[in-house]
Amino acid sequence: MKKNIKYIMLILISGLSFSFSHQAFATIDLMANSQLVVLSETKLLDDYKNPNSVAGSVSGIQMLRVACSYQEGDCLAKENGKEYIRVKTWMGEKWIEDDNKITAGGYWETERDITIVNEMNMYDHPNVGVFMNESPQVLKPQKVHVTAKYQNLYKGAHTGRAMLEAPIWYRISTDEFGEKWIENPFIPEDVIEQPSDMIIKFKGNELLYDYPFVGSGKGVQANAGLSQLVSRTIIYAGVGSTQWYKVQLDDGTFKWALANLLYYPSVDGPLTQFDLSNEKIKLRTATRYFDIDGESGPTLQNWLQPGDYVADKINNGWARIQTPYGWKVVNLDRAPLERPHGITETKELVKLTPETTTYYFPLTGEVCHVAGTFTFQDAQSFEKWISPQGVSWYHISTYSGIVWLPENPIPQ
Repeated sequence: MKKNIKYIMLILISGLSFSFSHQAFATIDLMANSQLVVLSETKLLDDYKNPNSVAGSVSGIQMLRVACSYQEGDCLAKENGKEYIRVKTWMGEKWIEDDNKITAGGYWETERDITIVNEMNMYDHPNVGVFMNESPQVLKPQKVHVTAKYQNLYKGAHTGRAMLEAPIWYRISTDEFGEKWIENPFIPEDVIEQPSDMIIKFKGNELLYDYPFVGSGKGVQANAGLSQLVSRTIIYAGVGSTQWYKVQLDDGTFKWALANLLYYPSVDGPLTQFDLSNEKIKLRTATRYFDIDGESGPTLQNWLQPGDYVADKINNGWARIQTPYGWKVVNLDRAPLERPHGITETKELVKLTPETTTYYFPLTGEVCHVAGTFTFQDAQSFEKWISPQGVSWYHISTYSGIVWLPENPIPQ
């Protein structure tokens, strides 16, 4: 069983691509494949029945649209054992041969910098179709510039699962090798972190990584004992996903621990449920308290100040702590979302309009007042918070309690 789980982890976490070679020459499905990718130069024909009716050519890599919808039946043809597709071009509708130069999927020009965190194979072309089995070179961890993205969706694919499993190739520009292609890199710049103060317990056999990605190094062994998260994230790979915890070590560095495979919870990760012998834990921010686990309605506004509190139980982000009001429970996973770090005092005036929507907290999404509640008026805020994305949030008092509102409405 452990070997099977390890194999599943390698597939989901290490970004290994799925092989579609056995389906590479399948006929396209007009219901699903409305666009195609031309990998290398392909002739454009006026008449698929006449191989000499060449009107021009299209070079690779580029994307073409199929000329008709799935309800029409005259975009696919066969002649002399070859298959053809009618496509839209700058010269009008033409025919192309459906061979190993053609895949489904998409191709997009883009410009961005990404960080490569592990050694990867790189190719002169995406290692699919007509370019299959090219000899790769090795790309070592470094910053690279991305100039294009290509999704290799096999012809005939028509399910959401196929879309999720389709390998993504990136064209990169390097000083040493020029332009190359890499498949399914882990991109740390795309990791979305959710702040969390939850307490976990390392058993001492867990491995910690520089990124939420097993392929980013051998990992260092965690020290057994309690640790408080900085944030957490979910990484999606194909149809699977993994949850990761970010912690700060005693030397000030940040590391990531694999929590578990969400679809395979038997994978061993840090403990999130355990009893304590009246040990001290820290509330990093003002935190709401409740009488029982799970009682976290947004209208309950009883707050504890930051500081050290004695705790006797941890339960998946919740902690039971001793307070001036007796034993209470707090949701440490939500605490930095409800009361983010960086809130400052202010006396700024903010405008309320009939379009204003207010929220109980800045980051949890619970709406307090829907659009249409207020008329045009000014309100004086007493606190302000600026999100990492630069959105200003204001804390104000209303007839029905204190609420938060963003400077500009959030698209619903």
